[in-house]
Amino acid sequence: MATRAKSVLTISHMYGSGGSRIARDLGRRLGWGVWEKEIVRKISAQYKVSEEYIDAKDERVDSFIERMVGLFGMGGFESAYDIPPPLWLNDAQLVRMTRSLIEEVGEGGQAIIVGRGGNYVLADRPSALHVFLLAPLQARIDRVMEVENLSRDEAEQRIAGMDRLRADYVHTFYHDDWRDPSRYHLSIDSSIWGESGTADMIMHVLGRT
Repeated sequence: MATRAKSVLTISHMYGSGGSRIARDLGRRLGWGVWEKEIVRKISAQYKVSEEYIDAKDERVDSFIERMVGLFGMGGFESAYDIPPPLWLNDAQLVRMTRSLIEEVGEGGQAIIVGRGGNYVLADRPSALHVFLLAPLQARIDRVMEVENLSRDEAEQRIAGMDRLRADYVHTFYHDDWRDPSRYHLSIDSSIWGESGTADMIMHVLGRT
């Protein structure tokens, strides 16, 4: 039996595993659109909401402000941007907007969706390949220190916080553990293969090598 060609890729990733850069590399190779911050921009334009406000709430649940105080200091992103939130928009509504957009993108095909529970939204779509990128904690710390120019303590705090936010997001809205390997077709340790090698492996599975 022939395997149906995959025309949509979802990438979930541990913070510091290089997921965003790998997705961009794959987008260039395949000529596919990459939907990461593009999701923020699309929702902002469609619903007339500030990009910065959507970005601040993206992939987070209602404990966002308290968690951001711990991660980024008093006030978090919203205080830093000084943007009054629209009264009608809550996290559940934003997730519904995000889910609707992911379904639309998935229907169009030739797209890479990074995070945002894309693997859950498109779980029943035969044309979608779901990938999880991971790496040992030390490798992630080293990478975040280098890429974001942070101290070791800052990198550790950033990784722990972002992983917790992503876990809470999936647990709250999809009632699952985002690291459960059974929710993905392919899991790759990017610290072993590197960014380019990881992209090569995904291309091979997509049948594009």
